[in-house]
Amino acid sequence: MRFEATSTEAAMAANGKMINAATPWHVIVDTDKETITIRKRNLILIGVDEEVYSFRYIRRIIIDEHLIGADIEIRITGGTAKAYCLAKKDVRKIKQILLEYNATKKGKGIIFA
Repeated sequence: MRFEATSTEAAMAANGKMINAATPWHVIVDTDKETITIRKRNLILIGVDEEVYSFRYIRRIIIDEHLIGADIEIRITGGTAKAYCLAKKDVRKIKQILLEYNATKKGKGIIFA
């Protein structure tokens, strides 16, 4: 299963991140490959920054909900992955997918510390 979420313009405007309107965050959760990918176009619009993380390195999921939109921070062994101004329903769906995946793997899934 593959789920994709993108920052919304309404959330960026409401949270003071309109400078990123041309370069929104994209989060892709792929349970078949067991990866989370966070993409964001560079501010000069030439290239794309991409971070790919394996499920097995996830330690914590932090969701920061705002009046409009939400931010997600995924703590990973050795670092942190962040995406801002996503729709609240998309952030909840990402959390649900990761927790359900963890529940079905019994010892081989995500280790939340």
